[in-house]
Amino acid sequence: MILREFTEADTQAVHDICVATATQRDLDEVDLIGHVFAGPYTTLAPDLVFVIADEQGVAGYTEGAVDTREFYRRWREQWTPRFAERYPLPATETTRHDQLVTALHRPDRFLIEQLDQYPSHLHINLLARARRQGWGAKLLAALFERMRAQGSPGVHLQTSQANTNAVAFYRSLGFQVLATPRESVVMGLRWE
Repeated sequence: MILREFTEADTQAVHDICVATATQRDLDEVDLIGHVFAGPYTTLAPDLVFVIADEQGVAGYTEGAVDTREFYRRWREQWTPRFAERYPLPATETTRHDQLVTALHRPDRFLIEQLDQYPSHLHINLLARARRQGWGAKLLAALFERMRAQGSPGVHLQTSQANTNAVAFYRSLGFQVLATPRESVVMGLRWE
């Protein structure tokens, strides 16, 4: 397994891993998950995407944005229009599908109160064959180094409260719980 920077040839693999590792309940179309949680990053911030790969191909990735507010502005201007006709903004959010479509149109719904202290954010997903070998920490170390070099003082992420393994992993890296909205937990890490 090797860790390397993302290339455009990795786009579909990152999308597929995002979909494969996500909760897919209540979805009319599972690719929607990748359109919300993978595509904007590989398209708008490819310099902040790192992958791990072996002879079978890409097995995991991390991605993020240094300036979350600015990234979401660019997302609305450059990413959302690609899907606006295919996924019109729903009137309500009664299903997971509706929530994801709304997020596709309004990514700023993910903004946190502590954005001034933790302006960057990230996502990370690994296939089973890459887990519990230290690759998650290595991916994040590469991302954090790049974010710090671009001037970020801190990063945040959101995961499910039920994902106790992930919460424990992030705590082991120094993340602290910032908030617990609904069934989620927002965690942050400062470098300064």
